Amino acid sequence: MMRKKGWLIYEEEHSKKNESFIQWFMEESEVLNIDLTFLLQSQISFGVRDSELEIMMAGQTAAAPDFVIMRNIAPLFSEQLERMNIPCFNSHQVAAICNDKAKTHQFLAGKGIPMLETFFVTSDELQPGLLPLPYPFVVKSATGRGGVEVFLVENEKQLETTREELSSLPLVVQPLAAVPGKDLRVYVLGKKIVAAVLRTNENSFKANFSLGGSVEVYKLSEEEQQLVEKIIEHFDFGLVGVDFLFNEEGQLLFNEIEDVVGCRMLCQTTDINIVKLYMEYILEKLEAKW
Repeated sequence: MMRKKGWLIYEEEHSKKNESFIQWFMEESEVLNIDLTFLLQSQISFGVRDSELEIMMAGQTAAAPDFVIMRNIAPLFSEQLERMNIPCFNSHQVAAICNDKAKTHQFLAGKGIPMLETFFVTSDELQPGLLPLPYPFVVKSATGRGGVEVFLVENEKQLETTREELSSLPLVVQPLAAVPGKDLRVYVLGKKIVAAVLRTNENSFKANFSLGGSVEVYKLSEEEQQLVEKIIEHFDFGLVGVDFLFNEEGQLLFNEIEDVVGCRMLCQTTDINIVKLYMEYILEKLEAKW
């Protein structure tokens, strides 16, 4: 079988934070006889030349890879790849929906997925007398990552501060979860659940591991597993994290889907070789479709 050629793409800031993860990809690709090239998004330009789609590097037309592992948020570029018959993991559809909290909730609404009340607003619309929810509520940038651009608003003064912090951004507004500082990430590869990790933070309403939360492996009940599978069936995932909050009864409430999902929690709590599994999954998809 011919050696597959792939690109692993990051943007610069996150590549610096993920050097060991990138090295892990490079090592596993060698084991699986994959020719994997690490690239920064800034090294690539793309568009239309002579009425045809084109991807360029260093001013020259780039030789097309067999696949791309996209660890950057660039749905337009991902779509360009796919329109040029270069499979992208995750797909541009996953990137376009899952990197926007408003789009994700809109897409999954009406499909039997329990979730918090969620309203889509701009900072200009977030004014006293026009609020969709009573205090306290949570305001998030629709496109924020890692728990940043997330604010708890308990009064009018905090509302004004939040509006200034998030001015001109698309926002979502939700009630404060019944169990603040606790959430669940379910790692999903393709159509399969890999593992679930419970995150807790006693010092913040945000449970993010990167913000000081603690983590432990979590065993999904049969009912919880069915809920995750109900979400999975609506997407063509590569590797993602599906995040949940908890209601008063301890039942799961859908929160968001991480497209470029971090795997530090998974590595800390299990011995699962997620990179090997991901690369093997990609090879299987290439064999099946391309």
